[in-house]
Amino acid sequence: MKVAVFGAGTMGAAIAALFANAGFDVVLVDKSESAIRKARERHEGECLRELEEAGLKKRDEIVSKILYTTEIEQIEGSLFIVEAVVEILNEKIELFKTLEDFVDKRCIFATNTSSFMPSEIAGDLRYPERLTLFHFSNPPILMPLIEVGGERVSDDVIRRTVEIARKIGKEPVILRKECRGHVLNRMFYAGWVAASYVLLYASPEEIDMSIRNLGSPTGFFELLDLIGLDILPYSYASFREAYGSRFELPKFMEFFTRKMVEWGKFGKKSGEGFYRWVEGKAVIPEAQPCDVMPIVAATVNEALRVVEDGVADEETVNRIYKLATNSPAGILDVAEMLGYGTVIRTLEEWYDKYGHEIFRTCESLRAKAKEF
Repeated sequence: MKVAVFGAGTMGAAIAALFANAGFDVVLVDKSESAIRKARERHEGECLRELEEAGLKKRDEIVSKILYTTEIEQIEGSLFIVEAVVEILNEKIELFKTLEDFVDKRCIFATNTSSFMPSEIAGDLRYPERLTLFHFSNPPILMPLIEVGGERVSDDVIRRTVEIARKIGKEPVILRKECRGHVLNRMFYAGWVAASYVLLYASPEEIDMSIRNLGSPTGFFELLDLIGLDILPYSYASFREAYGSRFELPKFMEFFTRKMVEWGKFGKKSGEGFYRWVEGKAVIPEAQPCDVMPIVAATVNEALRVVEDGVADEETVNRIYKLATNSPAGILDVAEMLGYGTVIRTLEEWYDKYGHEIFRTCESLRAKAKEF
């Protein structure tokens, strides 16, 4: 089966590696020759190591299964296409409209969008029912999750997409309903807003040490570096458009991250962000843990807002958190261990202190506190 991946950046290169490793014939397309070259270099080393670390490695090499190209015509005959380009809605819409001229209607269109809804991207496609969400957690090789869904996508496309996700070694989770940011990134971005305020009292390494102590293998600021600080503003613009002030970063964090991008400190891809990166690993200074309850509380609060909105039930939200972080406990498991009353008291304290909407307690959380 022939698969095409559009975008040879951090996510696209890793997604191409997963398909090639599973035996698919892959076409990796990017308008940048440099991005194509760097993706191939990753496929010859780093991606193979990550596949082995994830317990997914099936081949000693994967480049022979991948056609690296800047020519869109090479996708002809593909039956599954994954989009992993920049997080700008119009660019995604126009890409898929163009792709319809090169493949027949059997081909599934899959978007790895981190913030937009599949129905928005399907736009004016001739066959909008073939476009599905196919959203990976970062880093995509190491984390098992793929969020799948869409309100215009057909049941048959969902079924086939789930089968393909499993063939590349992932655990797909079907969402009940669309929303910007899906389940995973609504929780993650809520945590980042809260983490911005915690950063007033603690260093990135102290925060990350504490997050790791809660069972996550990756620290919070380490993950921001993995995603890329140059990418995050695009997603945040989408979040603010959909949810208003709840996802606004405090001014000092907006200024700081903008300056980091101006200085070329994107994170892993540039070799430095919140941390220095050496041979694909963050160099994180030794640190003492600190109080990260505001981050946990904001994440729990947003998780329950997702449930309120009908996007997923509590069990699914919990599962998505586990798969996205490779943690033994889901976010609501953590809330139960800490106590929902403690979560609410933390939110109220930080809302009184900063007045930010991310700390405003949702009704579902108050109801949970009464249950326990």
